[in-house]
Amino acid sequence: MWCLKEVKSSFKLWFSDGEAINATRFEIGVSYRLIVDQLGFLDLVEIPGQLLNGVIANDELLSVPLDDADTDGLMNLSLCVDETSGYVLTYMDSAVKTGPNTRSPEPISVSGKFKPLPSVSAADAAFLDTMIKGKYVPYPKIPDAPGKTIEELKQLGQKLFPFTPYSFQLAVCVYDWTTASFTRMVFMKIFEYTGIPPQPFPIDQDSIAAQIWASNWGTYNPQDEAYMNSFMMKPSHSKDDVKAQLRSVAADLHKLSHVQNELLSVALQALPRTSIFQHSQLFSGQVDIYQLGLSHFGIEFLQCPLNDGPVGKELVTAFDDVLASYVSTGETITTKMAWSFTDTVDDGMHYSNGILLVANMPGNSSVWDHVAYVTPLSDDPKKTEYTFPPGTNFEVQSTTKATIRGKSTVVITLKPLPSKKQQTGVLSSNREYTMANISALSPNESNDYLKKASPRMLDGNQVVKAINSSTAAPSLPHTLHKTGGRRCACEEGTW
Repeated sequence: MWCLKEVKSSFKLWFSDGEAINATRFEIGVSYRLIVDQLGFLDLVEIPGQLLNGVIANDELLSVPLDDADTDGLMNLSLCVDETSGYVLTYMDSAVKTGPNTRSPEPISVSGKFKPLPSVSAADAAFLDTMIKGKYVPYPKIPDAPGKTIEELKQLGQKLFPFTPYSFQLAVCVYDWTTASFTRMVFMKIFEYTGIPPQPFPIDQDSIAAQIWASNWGTYNPQDEAYMNSFMMKPSHSKDDVKAQLRSVAADLHKLSHVQNELLSVALQALPRTSIFQHSQLFSGQVDIYQLGLSHFGIEFLQCPLNDGPVGKELVTAFDDVLASYVSTGETITTKMAWSFTDTVDDGMHYSNGILLVANMPGNSSVWDHVAYVTPLSDDPKKTEYTFPPGTNFEVQSTTKATIRGKSTVVITLKPLPSKKQQTGVLSSNREYTMANISALSPNESNDYLKKASPRMLDGNQVVKAINSSTAAPSLPHTLHKTGGRRCACEEGTW
């Protein structure tokens, strides 16, 4: 456990857990995000295990000798915030030890830069306000989930995004993503011809209309007023009517999707990080909208050749062709839309419609900088969800075809890669002791340490074996899995 016992800063500070700045934080391996007004983020993680003792601050390792910790296990830290040079984090107790093994009074400290605060567009926030006033956002009727009130979202926004006056709008966009609105945010992205600039990109309207008409899970169908309202439409009883309605609202609907995805991306960048000591892998069953099939998987990426049009050409492509080309081992793919994952293999498979994605922990960072845990803002607190923003880059590490519980499934393992924005926010350090050089502080090599300190990662074949041998039930009942349109792949009673 640790605490910021002393803080020197002329800037306002918040912790994303809502607790006091100088509160003692007990959870080992959990990443706590310190928000520094106008400057940025500092992610602090206490190291688990017995090889090292200390705290990682934005991937700078403040190592405390194992024989030097307080008897109560508390590490008292001092933080100095500087507008130009970043931060200095110091282990306060290191300079006052006495006895035969007393060290030099020089304190142990690390320094670095803050991860930058994301910028929120005032115009986007204002447009979202008009959509909220028009009752298009957030989704109003959520079966089998408690949902959140506007007041609750305002309070959560102030807690999680205190650095911006648009905290409420960010909270609303994350919340709305966890509802059936996510179908709108996905359709209007994956059916874009992104190879035909400038923005707004033209869209495959016929495919979008067909997908809206094909919606048929619970209350999420073309005859339901709330569901169709999320597409700015009225209930419909024919595919041709859906097409006609879409033609009249396409421009506004496209703008709503663009604005929500932009604000969602900002919110996901600002939410607290998850450390690799909590999860070394995340899982996503795809394609996770009920009516989409394998032939729609390939159009989710900027690398799809069909993005170049021509406009009107159906955005659909054979899955085997995709696996043989731009989603093959060694390739880099970039998502058009946000992707949601969970933290267990079984829950990932529960959503699978023939594909299981396995995201492996990032390189030598101590946290998942690419993905955010969105459950605190979810329509249901029982729905474990981690979301990658649109435009995330992944390296395809492997593709494994297998039979999982009698069903043909392709397991695709991925490694998230930093975007240019993320690269500017990661400390380029020349210090001696970094996550990439943990071996300087330990007889173990850094990879060996990370393997021992974080959960084991499984390759594609091991994932298949683990699922087929598992008897675990999913953590959510079937009704909740269907909430928001995320496909429940298993048949009732088979788990």
